[in-house]
Amino acid sequence: MLRAAARLSVVVLLATPALFVIATPCSACSCVLRTPRQLLHRADAAFVGTVVAEQPVDATTTVQTFAVEGVFKGTLGPSVNVIEPIGSGGSSCGIAYPRDTRVAVVLYRQGDGWTTDMCSFVSLARLEAVAPSPLPPRPGPSPSGLPTVAPPVAVPTRGLGWQAVVLGLLVGIAGIALAVSLGGRNGRSRATSPLDPAEGAGRDDSPPEPPATEIR
Repeated sequence: MLRAAARLSVVVLLATPALFVIATPCSACSCVLRTPRQLLHRADAAFVGTVVAEQPVDATTTVQTFAVEGVFKGTLGPSVNVIEPIGSGGSSCGIAYPRDTRVAVVLYRQGDGWTTDMCSFVSLARLEAVAPSPLPPRPGPSPSGLPTVAPPVAVPTRGLGWQAVVLGLLVGIAGIALAVSLGGRNGRSRATSPLDPAEGAGRDDSPPEPPATEIR
């Protein structure tokens, strides 16, 4: 029984890191389905244009510069910078448009600039079917505030996390179970061991001598 408990503790201990890894959720983009008309209604601006430049800002952000051909909604100049969460650590809903291809882009305000995402993607043909005829871009630059990269902030450590605490408890349980198992095994070995020669040195196990016969 004790040996089985020790084995079970070791198995749980070895499986715990795998459980933490398996339980970690994977990020995914979840979009609410909207028609092109609904997307246009919710947008702060929409246009047709072409990507002419692209610049990564940091590990999670990319800025694409579009040459604006026609404006369906909002006020835009001949070019506009669109902030997109594209990068190794960016949002799973980020989207990057291909270079030198006419595309429709639905925009939302982000500070002084613009942004978009995968949930707002719509083909040019479908947007043209519900939008008014596009207007030419207005003279002057479009609002295009770029994100600023803040220096990393040192976060103070607040002690061990709950994973470390659970792992420590499991290590303690496994150690106790193993110690109890070894202690029981040693007790049984002592109970069945032969008599120590040193203990029998002072004992006389020879048979008693017969009584002497009196001769008359």
